[in-house]
Amino acid sequence: MQIRCYSCNIPITVSRQNVNQALNIVHEDDLVYFDFRCPKCKKANRVSKEQLLHAAPGWEYESSNSEKKKNPKK
Repeated sequence: MQIRCYSCNIPITVSRQNVNQALNIVHEDDLVYFDFRCPKCKKANRVSKEQLLHAAPGWEYESSNSEKKKNPKK
């Protein structure tokens, strides 16, 4: 996925792994947007949940490892 920084206008490449992590965070915290930081100017660039879902069509929610450790199988 590629986005363009709103401040300095450089293209930012977001990997599939980062998109999946962002979608997990958005899902867990019930957010509408996720902020990616520009590597050049460090400004936040908002990307909507819909844009993230479009970039990862086969995405499925994966719970965090901390939940798995808290509730071990008996």
